[in-house]
Amino acid sequence: MRRERTRALILIVALAVAAAVGPRAEAATKLVSAYAAISGVFGGQWMAQEAGAFARQGLESSLVYISSSTKIAQSMLSGEVPIALMGGEAVVNAALGGADLVFVAGAINRPLFFMVVTPDIQRPSDLKGKTLGVSRYGASSDFATRLALRHWGLEPIKDVAILQLGGIPEILAAMKAGGVKGGALSPPTNVRARREGYRELVNTADLGYFPHDAIVTTRAFLRNNEETVRAFIKGYAEGVHRYKTDKALAIEVLKKYTKVADPELLEQTHALTSAVLEDPPLHLDPRGIQAVLDFLTLPSAKTAKPEDFMDLRILRELERSGFFKTIR
Repeated sequence: MRRERTRALILIVALAVAAAVGPRAEAATKLVSAYAAISGVFGGQWMAQEAGAFARQGLESSLVYISSSTKIAQSMLSGEVPIALMGGEAVVNAALGGADLVFVAGAINRPLFFMVVTPDIQRPSDLKGKTLGVSRYGASSDFATRLALRHWGLEPIKDVAILQLGGIPEILAAMKAGGVKGGALSPPTNVRARREGYRELVNTADLGYFPHDAIVTTRAFLRNNEETVRAFIKGYAEGVHRYKTDKALAIEVLKKYTKVADPELLEQTHALTSAVLEDPPLHLDPRGIQAVLDFLTLPSAKTAKPEDFMDLRILRELERSGFFKTIR
């Protein structure tokens, strides 16, 4: 009898433990998310991973670096990556071509790139007949470069050649090698370039709106995995808040992902990116999407509206529920 009671007690305890911890373990959903550059603009995503914000939302998360938003778009459409932080031009371009990519939350609503040139370029007009580097055609650095050139009255391709080089650090490397005269650099690469004697002509964030980075998924993934998308947005919101308010930890996270050890570079990168990263509730400004549409030459871009590329239902639900206030 005692043995039976002991067995029963063990079973009850086991069931209680399973009830307490089992569902949480089973609820962990594996999710791979991508980011488009070795740049501090992705600090919120990196922090969410390193500080356990994604894990607290029930995600078994892993991050993957894919070296431009255009390449991320291809990976998403092939099913390799279901969700990402990426630039807006690639999303709009793909969607106009029939792809089901969609913005679900904002991250940065202005193009945080610095047009950096070699010392012999004294003024924007000196760029005529020269070559600038971008990461990939259609990527955020490409948009920022074209935006700056048109701001200066120069026509991309006609007046200034544009060469794709693969990534932001590669642009600076090409400048050092003499392959290009400049390019759109983001933190920390622009900070390093400035220190090494290169000249900054303009911060493109001062030139207008653009979804430099936003949370993007496919409509199919959103439809079939709404809770996973919700968990990612919640985790990212916590991550970006922590990135902006916990400077010491943010510096360590930047050091890990950018492979930069210099304290001054890390400090400046944190300051520059914290100033432009959207606080929760992660507003996505439609003026940025409209700017992309205005830039594109596709006939379908002329009749499209920003709302055609956005599904902000989850964002609005979280705002109504008061969730974002809990992480302030």
